[in-house]
Amino acid sequence: METINKCSTNDHVIKLGNGKFIRVRETLPKEETYDRNNTIIIASGFARRMDHFAGLAEYLSSNGFHVIRYDSLYHVGLSSGSINEFTMSAGKESLLFVINWLNSRNITKFGLIASSLSARIAYEVAQDINLSFLVTAVGVVNLRDTLERAFKYDYLQLGIKDLPDELNFKGHKLDAEIFVTDCFNNNWETFESTKEKTKNLEIPMILFTANRDDWVKEDEVIELVNNIKSNKSMIYSLIGSSHDLSENLVVLRNFYQSVTRAAIALDNGSTVIDIEFIEPQFERLTAVTVNERRLKNKIEGESVSVV
Repeated sequence: METINKCSTNDHVIKLGNGKFIRVRETLPKEETYDRNNTIIIASGFARRMDHFAGLAEYLSSNGFHVIRYDSLYHVGLSSGSINEFTMSAGKESLLFVINWLNSRNITKFGLIASSLSARIAYEVAQDINLSFLVTAVGVVNLRDTLERAFKYDYLQLGIKDLPDELNFKGHKLDAEIFVTDCFNNNWETFESTKEKTKNLEIPMILFTANRDDWVKEDEVIELVNNIKSNKSMIYSLIGSSHDLSENLVVLRNFYQSVTRAAIALDNGSTVIDIEFIEPQFERLTAVTVNERRLKNKIEGESVSVV
C-alpha cells in the first residue's frame, strides 16, 4: 500500500505476517539539490512518532537526502502493537525489518539518525547492519541510569515478582514485567553492555549531547567514545537544550540544523560540521507538519472505520 501527499512524502506499509505491519514514511530529495551518497533512516525516540520528525526530514531532503522514517512495533504511532508491550528488543526488531525492506528495494547505502532511547538500539546493531555512518542525539548509553532518572527510582534493582504492574514513562504505561525481563534477558541495561557493543565500530559517528540533559551523563558519552578503538567519532554539544529536543522552537531549530550539518559531513566522509547547508523556509516546515498530521489522522480514521 502506498499513498503520496503534496510534500513529496510517500507512505508505505511493510507487512510482516500474522497481521503485523510497520508503517514507513519516505521523503524524497528536493529537486536541484546536491546528490548524496546515502539514504538517511530516522529512528524516533521513545514516545515519539515518525511525524514528529517531519521537520528534520524536510531539512535533510532540502539538502539532497532520501529520508526514511518509521513507527516502531509496540509503540506510539501507526505500526502494529500497543505501547504497553514495548521492549528494547521490539525496537531493535523494527529497525532491522525496515533495513531489510530497504535492501529489498536495492537501497544498501544508508546512515542512521537515532535519538534518546533509539540511540541505545542503534549502538546495539551498528556493528551488524553495514551502516555508512551514525548520528545520535541525546542518545542513551546507560539504560539503567536513564530509567532511574526518568522514573525517580531504580526499578531494575527489584525482583521480577516485586515490580509494579506498570511503569509510567513520559505519560505512557509499560508492562513492567515484559520490559524489565527483556532488559535482563538481552543485556540492554548496563553501560558496560553499550561499551562492549560499540568498541569495535569502524563507521564514522557523531554524537550530540545536550548541556541541560538530566537523563544522560555527558561523561559517560565521552567514555563510550574513548572506548571505541577507531578514531572516527566526534562529540558535539547542543547548547541550551535539555533531553527534550522539541522543548521550544530555538532548541528544535538548533537540533535540525546541527543534525543536518552532521549528515552532510558524514556523507562526505568527515566529522567536521562547520559547513554550509540549505535551510527550508518556515512556511514550508509548517505546511509539511500540517500535512503529516492530516495524513496521520486520515490513516487512524480509516483504521477505526475498518474495526
